[in-house]
Amino acid sequence: MRIEDSEIHLWQLEQADFELSSLQSECLAWLTESELKRFQRFQFDRDRKQLLLGRVLMRVALSSYDRSVAPASWDFTHNDYGKPSISEEQNFASLYFNLSHSAEKVVLAVSRFKDIGVDVECVRKPRRVEAIAQRFFSDLEATQLLSLPEDQQQSRFYDLWTLKEAYIKACGMGLAIPLQHFSYGFAGDDRLTVKFDARRNDVESAWQFWQLSAGPDFTLAVAAKTGEEGLVQSLSGWRLVDLDKFLEQQVHVIRSK
Repeated sequence: MRIEDSEIHLWQLEQADFELSSLQSECLAWLTESELKRFQRFQFDRDRKQLLLGRVLMRVALSSYDRSVAPASWDFTHNDYGKPSISEEQNFASLYFNLSHSAEKVVLAVSRFKDIGVDVECVRKPRRVEAIAQRFFSDLEATQLLSLPEDQQQSRFYDLWTLKEAYIKACGMGLAIPLQHFSYGFAGDDRLTVKFDARRNDVESAWQFWQLSAGPDFTLAVAAKTGEEGLVQSLSGWRLVDLDKFLEQQVHVIRSK
């Protein structure tokens, strides 16, 4: 597998394609000591399966780019906020990634851009849109969201939430970045805008954002700090259906900036 400087690759899997008992026998040893402790603390099989599949997707995908490293052999480091990356000793291919999961779907973004983030959310769960928007969104976002017809607010809420999560994950700081310090806008049917306020100290032109189709029950967003000249020219997708089998999957862009 090759990935060019101007590409982002998106890997996905569905939990239903895998059986926990088989995963445990084949892949449990892939977990680090801290991951194994988390796995063992979970009470429900669905949570164990989700954690294990996230690590499986991450390791199998990365090994498709560098065949010299087996999935079980990847070594990761974490920044002060917990974002993982390949250790310097192994990252000869200059690969960076970010992982997200929700309900039965797991998504991994891979690129050569260090600041890469992805977020997927299952939209089946109703949210207290007004309360969350007024607490976490910028004043402009909350106003525009709550001015929509009520039957459109839930969808727009998830649009905003996934975009915000993708950005703070790309920055590698998570919720240490106040979500009120940047605002998204929706310019027409297919364009996104972003505005950072002075407290964020960031530059809009350095970033690209995408909302992508992920099926009727999910919202998916990707963020990448590509610089003013390093624009991403293509997004490609694959679906992992077995530990050694993946299928090419079309990536459909809904909106982008």
